[in-house]
Parts: sequence; C-alpha cells; structure tokens
Amino acid sequence: MGFLYYGHYPSYYEVGRAELMRHVGFTYRDLEADYGIMMPVLSMQIRYVRPALYDEELTLVTTLKKMPAQSMSFYTEIFNEQGELLNGGTVRLGFIKSDKSGSIECPDVLKEKLKPYFEVS
Repeated sequence: MGFLYYGHYPSYYEVGRAELMRHVGFTYRDLEADYGIMMPVLSMQIRYVRPALYDEELTLVTTLKKMPAQSMSFYTEIFNEQGELLNGGTVRLGFIKSDKSGSIECPDVLKEKLKPYFEVS
C-alpha cells in the first residue's frame, strides 16, 4: 500500500527512548549491568494521525514531561519530511530489580542524570 506498517511504530518509540537515555548519559545496559535494575514496559498508548510513506525520512522527538518516580513515561512524536505530525505515543516503564524480586522507585543515579533537564532557571 506504500505506507509504513502500523506495527513498526513501537520499535521507533524504543529507538527514541534509548537515544534519550544515551543523551542524558545513561543507557539501559548501565542500569542493568551496574545497578541490577530493569525497566519493563507497563503500558503504551498510540495515536495514529496520518500515515508515514515508504522511503519518507522521519523525525522522532522523545521527551519526558516529569521526573520519574515509580514509573517513567516517554512521549514520542513522529514527523514527516514536511514537519507534519504522523504519530504520537506514550510508553510507561517501571523499575524492577534484575532478580525480579519486586518493583522499586526510580534509582537516584538516574534521577541525578535527569535533574538538570527539570530545573527551572
């Protein structure tokens, strides 16, 4: 049909989340290997506005609107080459110990990395 398959959008959200974490100086691998914490997806909401076309260059904008506590919500918008909004989604992740012994709050080390982005000048 010439359109991007609708099921691929969550994969783009994952790219946006991973790059946001990398941008603030932290990776999922750091969290798991160094701190024994995993971040499972708890929920996802997707809003389809207009279709992306094959071979169309897309721009992802992923943000955090609030400091994480028990969970962390990533907001992603996907735009086409003309800057039109194609898709928007929210993915909420929790924090659990790698041994799966239970959920925990956002680790302080991650909050410290995020803190400068939430400070008001």
